[in-house]
Amino acid sequence: MINKRNIVVSLDIGTNTIKAALAEVLPGHDINILGVAHVPSLGIRKGSIVDIENAAKAIDECLNNLEKLTGIEIHNALVGFSGVNISIVNNHAVVAVGNPSYEINNDDKERVLLSARNIGIPPDKAIIHTIERQYIVDGYDGIKDPVGMIGGRLECEVAIILAAVSAIQNIKRSTARINLNLEGVIYNPLLASEAVLLRNEKEMGVALVDIGAGTTTVSFFEKGSILYSSVIPVGGEYVTKDLAIVLRTSLEEADKLKIKEGVASPEMADQEKMVDIRNIQGRDLRQVSQEVIADIISARVVEMMEMVYAELNHFGCLDRIFAGIVLTGGGANLTGMVQFAEEYLHIPVRLGSPDNVRGISTDFNKPENAAVLGGIIFSAQFVESVYEDKSNISGIIQKIAYWLKDLFR
Repeated sequence: MINKRNIVVSLDIGTNTIKAALAEVLPGHDINILGVAHVPSLGIRKGSIVDIENAAKAIDECLNNLEKLTGIEIHNALVGFSGVNISIVNNHAVVAVGNPSYEINNDDKERVLLSARNIGIPPDKAIIHTIERQYIVDGYDGIKDPVGMIGGRLECEVAIILAAVSAIQNIKRSTARINLNLEGVIYNPLLASEAVLLRNEKEMGVALVDIGAGTTTVSFFEKGSILYSSVIPVGGEYVTKDLAIVLRTSLEEADKLKIKEGVASPEMADQEKMVDIRNIQGRDLRQVSQEVIADIISARVVEMMEMVYAELNHFGCLDRIFAGIVLTGGGANLTGMVQFAEEYLHIPVRLGSPDNVRGISTDFNKPENAAVLGGIIFSAQFVESVYEDKSNISGIIQKIAYWLKDLFR
C-alpha cells in the first residue's frame, strides 16, 4: 500500500508544455514513478509567466490529469523554472574563526556564507539559490563542510543564482490560485543535472545544454556543482516558426514536419525523399524535398550552436569541458542534433536522457522530461532523511525550505 507521506510531486513550467510527475519514494533510495502528465502551456513566454490566470489554468489541468492517472490527490509540489532573466554570480569570502579553540562551528559557517552573499543586487532581482561550492580552511581547499575542523581562517566559494523578483512572484501567485503549496522553486538546470549528469561528469567539468521550446539554457558544472549558467532566447519553437513561414503552412503542420522529417543539417537529409505538406488552411497538398526542410532547420540550428559556443567562451570554460557536453530538453530530439553539435563545437556531445531515475519506464525516459524527473530525485533526498530519522519527522516542506532558505529570507 502506498504511504502518502512518501509521495513527491515535481512540476516543470515550460514555454510550450507544462509537465508534472508523481512518485513514491521507497527505502533504499528507490523511486517508483507512478505517473507523468503534460499539457500545452498557457500564459508563458520564454520560460516566464506573463498571464497568471491562464498559467494557473494550465497548471491546474496538468495536476488534475496527474491525479486522475495516479488516483492520488496533489496538494504540494516542487516547481522547476527557467527564463531569460537568470544570472549567476560567483563570489568568495573569508572570516576569522571566532572560537578561541579554533574549532569551526555553525556560527562561523553562517558568518562566511553571509559575507559571501553580500553582493550588489539590482532592485528587480533576488537571490534564489546560494550554492556552496567549497570551503577552504587555512589554505586547504575542497572541503564540503568545515564544521568541526580546526583552523583560524575560513573561506568559502559560492555560486549565487539571481532571478527576476517578478518571475518568482508570478509563479507563487499562479500556484496560489489553485491552492497548490510550493515546496520550493528551483532553477531547472539544477534539477535536470540530477537526472542526466553523472557525478564524475560534474566533477571533471561538463556543459549541460537544455534546448527548450522558447529558450536554450547553457550551464557549466565543475567540482560537483554549477559554476556558470545563462539563458539564450532561442529554442525549438523558432525552428517550427521558420518552417511555417518559409513553407507557408500552419504551426501544427510545421511541428509535425520537424518531428517526423526534420534533420539537423542538409547532409543528413535524403535528397530524393519528397514530403507531403498542406497550406495554412490545411488544404492544397503539395510536396517539398526533405533537403529543403533540412536547409530551413539548419539555419536556425547553426545560429543556436553559435550562441551556445559564444556563451561557453564567455564563461571561459571551453578548455575545461573535459566530460563533454550533454544535450537535453525537447529540442535535443531533433534527428542528428547530437552529431551536428559535436561536429560544430568540436567537443564530445551525448544525449541527456533521465537515466538517473530508477524505476522509470521507457515512455518517460526522454530528454524533455529531464527537469521534471530531476525534481523527483531532488525531492526524494528529503524523504530519505525522514526514513533515516523517524524521531524527527518534520516533513518534506520544512527540509526543502531550509535548503532553499534564500527564497524565504
